[in-house]
Amino acid sequence: MMYTRWRKVWEDFWGNKTRTFLMVLTILVGVFSVGLVNNMAIMMNHDMDADFLSANPSEAKIYAYPLNQAWVRSLRDVEGVGDLEGRYALNGTWNTAEGQAITVQFSSIKSIFEQDVDVLKPADPEAGLYPELGLHDVVFDRSAATLGLEPGDVIEIELPGGEKRQMRFTGYVHDATTFPYAMGMTVSAYITPETAEWMGAEPGVYNQLLVSVAENPTDRNHVSQVVTRITDRFEKDNVSLNGIFMYNPGHHFAWEITQGVVFIMSLFGWMSVVLSGFLIVNTIVALMSQHTRQIGILKAIGADEGQIFPMYLALILSFGVMAFVISAPLSFWAARQFLVFMAVFLNFDLTSTSLYPGVVWMQAGVALLTPLVAAIVPLFNGLRVSVREALGSYGLGGGSQSPSKTTESRLGFIPRQVLVSLRNAFRRKARVSLTIFTLVLAGAIFIAVFNLWASFDRVMVEIQGYFLADINVSFTGNYPFSSVNKIASAVPGVESTEGWLVYNGKILSTDGEQEDGIAFVAPPSDSTLIQPSLVEGRWIMPGDKNVIVIGNHLLAIRPDLKVGDWVTIKIDDKKVRWQIIGVYRMPGNVVPPLVYTSYEYLSYQVGMTGQIFELRVITYDKDSWSQDQVSTELQKQFKQRGIGISYVQTAGQWYQSQKSQTDVLVYNMLVMAILIAVVGGLGLTSTMSLNVMERTREIGVMRAIGAADGDIQRIVVTEGLVIGFVSWAFGVILSLPITYVLIYGVGMAVFKAPLTVVFGWAGTFAWLACMLAIAAIASAVPAWRASRLTVRDTLVYE
Repeated sequence: MMYTRWRKVWEDFWGNKTRTFLMVLTILVGVFSVGLVNNMAIMMNHDMDADFLSANPSEAKIYAYPLNQAWVRSLRDVEGVGDLEGRYALNGTWNTAEGQAITVQFSSIKSIFEQDVDVLKPADPEAGLYPELGLHDVVFDRSAATLGLEPGDVIEIELPGGEKRQMRFTGYVHDATTFPYAMGMTVSAYITPETAEWMGAEPGVYNQLLVSVAENPTDRNHVSQVVTRITDRFEKDNVSLNGIFMYNPGHHFAWEITQGVVFIMSLFGWMSVVLSGFLIVNTIVALMSQHTRQIGILKAIGADEGQIFPMYLALILSFGVMAFVISAPLSFWAARQFLVFMAVFLNFDLTSTSLYPGVVWMQAGVALLTPLVAAIVPLFNGLRVSVREALGSYGLGGGSQSPSKTTESRLGFIPRQVLVSLRNAFRRKARVSLTIFTLVLAGAIFIAVFNLWASFDRVMVEIQGYFLADINVSFTGNYPFSSVNKIASAVPGVESTEGWLVYNGKILSTDGEQEDGIAFVAPPSDSTLIQPSLVEGRWIMPGDKNVIVIGNHLLAIRPDLKVGDWVTIKIDDKKVRWQIIGVYRMPGNVVPPLVYTSYEYLSYQVGMTGQIFELRVITYDKDSWSQDQVSTELQKQFKQRGIGISYVQTAGQWYQSQKSQTDVLVYNMLVMAILIAVVGGLGLTSTMSLNVMERTREIGVMRAIGAADGDIQRIVVTEGLVIGFVSWAFGVILSLPITYVLIYGVGMAVFKAPLTVVFGWAGTFAWLACMLAIAAIASAVPAWRASRLTVRDTLVYE
């Protein structure tokens, strides 16, 4: 008896290969999704931060001038400072043989083998070799290897003043603390201090200070306090502070972005598990219905429910075991391949090489528990049937209903095959409801991801509203606007300019005990080069004096602030009262928070009337090539006249660097949306196969009265298309709330601000095309099998 029972289990498992394949594949997609996301999250978080922290990273970069080694030594005793290193940074342009102008940011290091902060590592960690770095030599961060340079190549660098330098490229290093070339579109390059002097740097002078804190490196407030203590000394000794860069202190620069991505992908992964559970219910219900007479026979020869239940339990668990055996190594391999791509894009070294026991156990639980939980109710319902009812059952076809002649007569204008398909599609309401629900959710997520993509494009437009100039030029100090405007206006291709003032300050708490660093950004009150996204209040107008517009980044620190409040801001040693007249929104992580005011009033308060720190330039031609040419000429003219430039960026460079980051987020989420769509497609395939099996006798009758192969196939395919179209329509509706949730969650996780919700047609029509294709494919095999059935086979089928 034992042998016979388990042989039946094997026959049920292997005898119906189509059902086994669909069951295993349905479970596998959910188990694979969970494994993929969790393996990826563990590997990425570990490898990314491990590589970053091994470089003794700086938590903040302070741009100030002039600094020297004596300054660096004196600042080591500042409370909270762990380590410091001074470097000289300068920009240049590498004009390739193909005519491409590539921005290169040079940084002087005391030795290729030794740095105190932001330590450089070998490009190939296994080889462990550093390139040579001597006078007139340059090494690139390895993320620029796509540009095709080989060690020994000579490159020509054009400096901001127009001077050209021939430099020998000696190889690549790995800087785990810098933005890779693909994201910033700027090459990070390293030279010796002697080479920096040859390129125009003042001997023994730094303009960049790398700061590493002694403790709590991930505490932004603590890092800000340490930076404030350092910059306070600058104010007392007439050192010009040009800016502070502090991004995700204590973590890799992409850490926050990846956490948001992993969270959303995890939700999608668990959704695929839930959806696969619904599809398993359908399959088990059909299985128990088909085996009703077999269960009756087993009971008739003496088997009780306690003996039959383990047989079906073993069958169901065998589906899960096979899915687990395939998906565990497959998901790790896929996560590893995905991580290889992310490691290249985000520029970090890989270390993870083996399966994670925690993830494997999680996948095992999902693989075994999902089919068990989904099957438990239909399994018990199927086993409780009496012997008389079981032996009188007609199996899958027992529940067939006769078509309504009245309905058909009223719809005589519709072809008979279509009417039959419409009737069949909704004959098994519970089964088709679960299938449609799966497809609806898959479609809603798919469309929501496309809406997220459109929302990212809107974000780019919103951010670009703060950077409408074609070229942004930041100076190392303050210069008369009349002078720089005259120089810039004489450059061919320049249409107009605006002078802006940027100045640091500290906003005081109500009791005066707390000081939070802010940066004033002061465009002219009649500026045409800024279109802010106002949340509340109004923007600056001509004639305004002591008014400011604050943003979401300051509100994150001071949530008590609101429109109409008066605040005290310390500028140098002077305290000035300002009234908040508006609140703007700017996506992204901005440090320190930006506060907008009018150039006219701020320049008066700081004694710099007519002086500017930034020049915003509009060009006649808007293409990237023209902007690069004008940018190069501007830098040349300023350099020749002794005007120091700290940073130059064109609108094209800015947009490319921003777009590359958001596209990666969307691609990751689209992968999970496609996996969920696969679950939906499997569900539809399973449903269509069960429907064909259920109507085997009916198909035989149709064949007997003259139905051709094409007629049978059209009925089945049309049925699948009807289900697909209905699920698409409901999916479009459900995508609306999911879009709101997805865009809000990603906005807060990645950009620190809710994003503008955009509903685009691209995702809607893309999913319609996908849904019709899925429906056609899912129906094709069952339709072909139905058309191959002979009259004899169908009429003897039970």
